Amino acid sequence: MILYKDAKKILIQMGGQHSLKIECVDIKQAVGRICAKNVDAPIDIQPFDNSAMDGYVVRRCDLQTTGGVLIRSGVVAAGDPVPDEALQVGQCMEIMTGAPIPPHGDAVVPIELLEVQGNQIKFSSQPKPYQHIRKAGEDFQKGMEVLSVGEMIHPQHIMPLATLGISTVEVYKKPRAVFLATGNELVEDLSQDLKSGQIYNSNRPYGEAAMLAMGIECISVPTMPDDSDQFASFLKDIESQEIDFIISSGAVSAGKFDFIRQGLETAGAEILFHKVKIKPGKPNLFARLPNGTLYFGLPGNPVSTTAGLRFFVQPCLRSMMGMEEEQPVRAQAMNSFQKRAGVRVFLKARAVSQEDGVLGFSFLEGQNSFMVRPFLNMNCWAAISEDTEEIKVGDIVDLYPLYPHSGVL
Repeated sequence: MILYKDAKKILIQMGGQHSLKIECVDIKQAVGRICAKNVDAPIDIQPFDNSAMDGYVVRRCDLQTTGGVLIRSGVVAAGDPVPDEALQVGQCMEIMTGAPIPPHGDAVVPIELLEVQGNQIKFSSQPKPYQHIRKAGEDFQKGMEVLSVGEMIHPQHIMPLATLGISTVEVYKKPRAVFLATGNELVEDLSQDLKSGQIYNSNRPYGEAAMLAMGIECISVPTMPDDSDQFASFLKDIESQEIDFIISSGAVSAGKFDFIRQGLETAGAEILFHKVKIKPGKPNLFARLPNGTLYFGLPGNPVSTTAGLRFFVQPCLRSMMGMEEEQPVRAQAMNSFQKRAGVRVFLKARAVSQEDGVLGFSFLEGQNSFMVRPFLNMNCWAAISEDTEEIKVGDIVDLYPLYPHSGVL
């Protein structure tokens, strides 16, 4: 049995060795994907000096020598090319928002701050240098980093990308994975009445939904009965498919019908760890099949499965896609909790903003690994380290959102 921090190191190391393929996608399909190649600005933005207002472009020095009266020499509109001829002494040009600034123009005076008298334009005030002018390269300079490897692309990234004329980005292909629920007691059809000794299979729909939320392409497979021969056949069949990893729930403890580890060893898999000093989910197993496919054997209790997806699968997945290690949010405990030393615990919690603006959270009732009712109110996990035995009101604790980038915290 190993500490969680040591298990996490192994997960990150193996994820880094199992790099995903890369594909090029249109920016409209890039949201939620992970950048696989640095994106730099191909041009300056603004690409040329242009007006931020409707008004007149002037040479500031002329306003001082002409008493504030200049001659209108023309009009420049948005979409016009940058004028070839420079603005001449004593002249001004009418200009529209977004239109290019002619050479030697160094300020724009809004239309409401001047008086038009035929071709004579009378200015009542002296503008500041480059007032109401958007300078070339003021927003982006050519070569500036826009996106970096491992960064998740969000809707707010699309505006800068489009502004820079970037129509496609290289992203990691979505990992392909299988979620395999195990157990003779599981009923797949949720509309079917339960018979004696049966329970509904909640892990499979949750697991597949969670994988979708994590950006994983989930390959659906039937639920596995407690049958080692069928498991051996499954592993043999899966070798021929392009699968990045397998996630199973159940059959990883030390019971008579817990066949996962033995089946993996028989298939030649390397067991990287089995049993971690955490709660829920102590029997977590991580292995690598002979063909390089990674295997996550999660305990079957529902909360153990959810914690395994969040704190075992997710760190490995981030490493596969070049993402930095996730950092927790720090929050203030609003109620107390006790645990035994030597075990890291992941607890169902709900975070709220307190009256003083400080982020607070409460441990929810029903922390047993079979209890899922707290999921109705849960919006985060509280992580308590091995050496902590008691959390008191006001203590600062690490929080993790239900899924990274979920926006809850």
